[in-house]
This record gives sequence, structure tokens and C-alpha cells, in this order.
Amino acid sequence: MKSKIKKLDGTASQIDVILPAETVSKALDEVMSEIKKSAKIPGFREGKAPIDLVYKKHKDDAMDEVKRRLVPEAYQSAVSEHKISPVSYPEIFDIVLHEEGSLSFKAKVDSHPEVKLKNYKGIKVSSEKVSVDDKEVDETVDRIRNMNAEFKDAERAIEKKDFGLCDVEVFVEEKPITKKQQNMWIEADKDSSLLGLGEQLCGMKKGDLKSIEATLPENYPDKKYAGKSAIFKVEVKGVKEKILPNIDDELAKKAGKESLNELREDIKSQLLERKTLNNNINMKNQILEYLINKHTFDVPSSMVKRQLSVLLEKAEHELLTKGVSKDVINSQKDSLKEKLLPEAENKVRVYFILDKIAQEENIGVTDEEIDRYIEEQAKAYEQPLENVKKYYVENDLVEGLKEQLREDKTLDILLGEASVESK
Repeated sequence: MKSKIKKLDGTASQIDVILPAETVSKALDEVMSEIKKSAKIPGFREGKAPIDLVYKKHKDDAMDEVKRRLVPEAYQSAVSEHKISPVSYPEIFDIVLHEEGSLSFKAKVDSHPEVKLKNYKGIKVSSEKVSVDDKEVDETVDRIRNMNAEFKDAERAIEKKDFGLCDVEVFVEEKPITKKQQNMWIEADKDSSLLGLGEQLCGMKKGDLKSIEATLPENYPDKKYAGKSAIFKVEVKGVKEKILPNIDDELAKKAGKESLNELREDIKSQLLERKTLNNNINMKNQILEYLINKHTFDVPSSMVKRQLSVLLEKAEHELLTKGVSKDVINSQKDSLKEKLLPEAENKVRVYFILDKIAQEENIGVTDEEIDRYIEEQAKAYEQPLENVKKYYVENDLVEGLKEQLREDKTLDILLGEASVESK
């Protein structure tokens, strides 16, 4: 076998491989021997036909099988010969069987980039002061109170803080821009409703119609309507009065606590934990930004493409949940890809930087750590442990989980060694 390698853009390489006629002939003999055993040729018993007749009938199938057997093995040999560390499946093309019997093909493959680590210890990060005051606890108690509110039908005009049960249509330049939304709950409050329209429901009664003018925000999902004046045609189908419970031990019991004092202490503890977690995430993001800025190298285009696909799917889903139509999303797909490309490249770059640091620091993940994580997931989602384990195994997610936990451990170590400045 002969092979030569040619560098392409980024981390991609092209390998040209030629297999000699002897190798191809030997493989063909083996394939034909197998085919002959079950070949059905008129005038001969099964498996007893002359090999030349079998070959004449099954030539194309035989050669396809020869290629299927020889190409993967030859590719692996070439990768080993040229000391390439692939990060994706190769693109095999131009498979040619030549007249003299040799076989050639080309393979394009992305390889592991060379990462030359810069100093990654003692990275300077800023930390927020983490604390929880009574006002924040009060706000959370108020949210719990609102979650336990009751609503009763009111046979009167809408008053502030009531909810109007409404049908809503939106028009720009007298043309509807969304499907009619039916039975929307709109609070009669400027700060709690879409574009502050809720306040204008005050005084309306069941059966009333009203056209409300408002300016669509600059970040409106459908760009051609962003910043434009719109007419919201609202029909009130019903009036709901909001009845709030008292803030007392009974409210605490509805939230699973024995007393209001216990509820407030639990809220304070949870808020403090959440703020600490968010502060750590923020500091880790600072570390990642530092590492990205300090390390410049080409990243495998195939991995960037996969990461871009993931980000694009997530962005499309978010737009759909905001009511943007599939046609509008498709029309913006190219600009969305362009916008998300730098993020995809950075995510791939971070993967290789953290992988290199993990190698330098001998950071690994044990089976016990994987099991512990899966147990935590089972508890969090209230699912049987065996079911969650089965899900990870059957969907080939264990290796991905191992990489994720290894990255997390690496970042934890980098944060532990960082130079932290409090704001």
C-alpha cells in the first residue's frame, strides 16, 4: 500500500491511498469464494457453479464488497502511518478500481489541533459580593403568594390587577402579522403585561372590543416588523379577580414548610446558594474568555459544523416558542448561522484547551463519579435509577457525560487556582 498526505485548510488533511493489484486480487478471491457457496446459477446445483460464471453474474456486488472491506482498513493504516489523530469520521471519495487491478481512493479528515498551552494558573477574575437581604426574601414570599392566588369570575368592568381573558390579533399596516391568540390571560397592569398594554384594559367589560396602538420592540423576532407601529385588537371574553392569600403560617404550609419563619430561612438559603452558583459560573466564564483570548489555533471544521448545528437548532426552537413562524425562521437562517459561527468556533476551541489542560494536570473521571452524577439526575427528575442508567447507555451518552464531567473538574481546578478580586 502507498499513501501520501496533503495539508488542507485549518486542521484538515487529504490522504491519497493506492492498494496494489495483489491485495485487491486476494480480497476478491476471498469474496468470490464466499459468494460461490450460495450462488444460484441455472444448470448447476447451489455452490457448484464454475467460479468464472459466478463472477460474471456477481461482479458488481463482489467489487462493492471488496471496496467495503479494503478501504476502511487501508484508511486506518494510512492514519497510523502519517501519525494523524482524527476527530471525526473521514470523508471517503474518488474510489477507483483501475484496469491493472489496483484500487485507489482519497480521504479527507479533520485531525486534533496542536494546542500550545499558555499560562493558565492564577488567572485574574472578579467576584461579586454574595449576600441576600430581607427585601429579596420578601419578593420571593410575594411570588409564592401570587402562585397560590385564586381567581374568580367578576361580573364587572376590569380594575387594576384584575386579569382579562382576551382574544388578541396584531396588525401592522392593516395586515395581521400573527395568528389570532385566543383566551389570553392579560393582567391589567402596565408593568406586568405585553408592551404595557394591560393597563388599557381597565374599564373594559365582557364583550367589549378595543384597538390599542403600540410600538413593537426593536428586538421583535420578525425583523421586518421590529420598531413598527402595531394595532392590537382586543376582545374581552371574561374578567378574573385575583384573590391573594395572607402571608402567614398557612401560606408557608402550602409551600411545604411548617411556619413562615422556616419558609423565609429556606428562601434565604436557596437564594444564597443560587447567587453563589451564578457567581461561580460568571467567574468560570471569565476564565474561559481569558483562555480563548490567549490561545489561537485552527479548529476542526467538522466539529464547528456539528456545534453550529446544535446552536442553530436551539435558536430555532427559542424563536418558535416566541411565536415566530417557520417560514420567517428559514428566511433568516443564513444570517443566524453567521451570527452563531463565532460562538460555535469558541466552544470547539474551549473543548481542546480544557482537554489539553486536563492532560497536563492528569484530570480524569472515575466510574464512581459517573454513577454519582447519574444518581443525582435520577433524584432531581424523580426517575428510577435503573431507567436513567439505561437511558445513558442505550443512547451512547456515557462517553459524552465523561467528557462533560472532566471539563467541569478542570474548570473547578482553574477557578480554585484563580486570583480572585472582590468587587
